[in-house]
Amino acid sequence: MTAQSHHDSADGSADDLAEGARTDSCGCAHADVGATDPVTDPAPKEGAAAAAGGAQGEEETAPVSPGRLEAFSDGVIAIAITLLSLEIKLPDGGGSLLHSLTSLWPSYLGFVLSFLLVGQVWLNHHAIFVRVRSVDQWMLICNLFLLLDVAFLPFATSVLTRSLESGHDERTGAVFYGMVMVVGGLFFNALWRASIRDRGRLRAGVSEAEVRSMTRRFAMGPWLYSLAALLGMVSAWLSVVTYVALIVFYMVGHRPRRVSPAGG
Repeated sequence: MTAQSHHDSADGSADDLAEGARTDSCGCAHADVGATDPVTDPAPKEGAAAAAGGAQGEEETAPVSPGRLEAFSDGVIAIAITLLSLEIKLPDGGGSLLHSLTSLWPSYLGFVLSFLLVGQVWLNHHAIFVRVRSVDQWMLICNLFLLLDVAFLPFATSVLTRSLESGHDERTGAVFYGMVMVVGGLFFNALWRASIRDRGRLRAGVSEAEVRSMTRRFAMGPWLYSLAALLGMVSAWLSVVTYVALIVFYMVGHRPRRVSPAGG
């Protein structure tokens, strides 16, 4: 009786151990199936790819730096200023050199006038982009049209100086020159308006009072150039004097802005 009980207990213990082994094995199997392997599971890869795609999207939509726009603009302005001097040509003829040189005084006047006007555009162009941190598509387009007008200015200068040298159609030449400046003033104001359309685009420290002051000064340009063009219908020289006054007005009113090294 005792031996049989001992045998039954041994069989029960063996069955319990076998059942426990099966339970542990099943539990381990479930753990293996449900576990996430960081090496073989594709979910982290998909998450990393999504994160990389998001970062790439942020780079594609990141604001454009104004540095490239300024470099391109400086190049066009520099070429336009250089072309002004090429419009001064020594006249053909057998006269004395001194007479030929002195007869070119309208060309000298036109060169200095347009040189200072283009220089004024460059100064005010710099005044805009020293105050902004980035540019958008509208600013790029407006800037391109402004450069179109600047590149056309050497021809307008040639028309003005030739009319002054010949003494014929002086008023037409003065009005034509003035209209080119009016168009340039309109494009410049469009560029400024596009720059301040989003105040978050401006650098830190640019106040609303400063923005309003510059807006008023820039807005006066097309009107004043229109006045100079209209005066050209009366007298070409009266128009030229008005252009000189505008150069003084805008160059004296130009105030460079200090920018912190951080560029904020």
